[in-house]
Amino acid sequence: MAWPTNTREKIIALPAQTSASITGTTLAWDLPKTGILAALWLVITGTLTGTPSTLGALGKSLLLTRTRLIANAGISLIDVSGPGYNYLMRDFIEHNVDPVPQSDGRGAVASGAFDLSQYYPIALNARDPLGLIMLQNEDTQLRLELEVAALTALANDFSAMALTVQPFIEVFTVPQNKENWPPFQFAHTWSEEQLTVAGAGQVTYYWPRGNIYAQVLHGLGIGVSGADAFNNMAVRMNQSDYLLNAPPAFLTRQVSRYRGRTRIAGTASVDFLSMSGLGNYGSGRDLLDSRQLTDLATILTATGASTLYTIKRQLVPLRQPG
Repeated sequence: MAWPTNTREKIIALPAQTSASITGTTLAWDLPKTGILAALWLVITGTLTGTPSTLGALGKSLLLTRTRLIANAGISLIDVSGPGYNYLMRDFIEHNVDPVPQSDGRGAVASGAFDLSQYYPIALNARDPLGLIMLQNEDTQLRLELEVAALTALANDFSAMALTVQPFIEVFTVPQNKENWPPFQFAHTWSEEQLTVAGAGQVTYYWPRGNIYAQVLHGLGIGVSGADAFNNMAVRMNQSDYLLNAPPAFLTRQVSRYRGRTRIAGTASVDFLSMSGLGNYGSGRDLLDSRQLTDLATILTATGASTLYTIKRQLVPLRQPG
């Protein structure tokens, strides 16, 4: 295909925005209508002033309530919380590395400087064109929103905050000849849900069906001093076919095998990308087309009350003209 040799990568900086609000605010940017969108960075830095007490168990990640990338005023390509990004998503993006190791989003709440930077791939990976979005299209409008929490979500007794956010987008230039464009067949989405778990026992999370799954990442017991709040995870399809049924000890070794890192306490991942090959660069063998199934669920055996965080990474087939 001529696409890779007829384009050029560019990094475009969007205007920085600041916030000194301690009661919560939302920062927003409209993405420029230029190029083909491949990735999004948010450089998020700031300072907290005060002597905190009654610290939030999820640490500094709580400062970011939600990051959203919304297409055409209603379609969410990204919809992820600060805790979801830092404890679940960061270790499963691509390249088998943490894309923002300078971030202290997993760190305990404290006064002083902080870095909560984020990176989001829009394409499925840095090699393949799946998920790329044409920005030079009058019918496509993308809006980035960052919802900042009130400081009381982090701790009591913070008296001031200085926050600066600057987004950068990675785009590819559009080849002049339309025959050299990449295929725009799928949208690549990240979406998060949270569910209150009342106590010990089986917790069933039913996967919404209709799209193609790349990953489903669960967190039950995540936190700065996190601990597994479950003792088994099963992945079931069509009521009786189990793709996985294992305790946390196996999940730890599976993450080490596929991702080359230690599993974060409280996390339970279903990582079809790694199971199909080298990181995000496998064959796509194990990507799961949920349209072909009548039942798809994760069953976690909870050991007590907690909150279940779930991030779904999917390819959404786009309707083609004609």
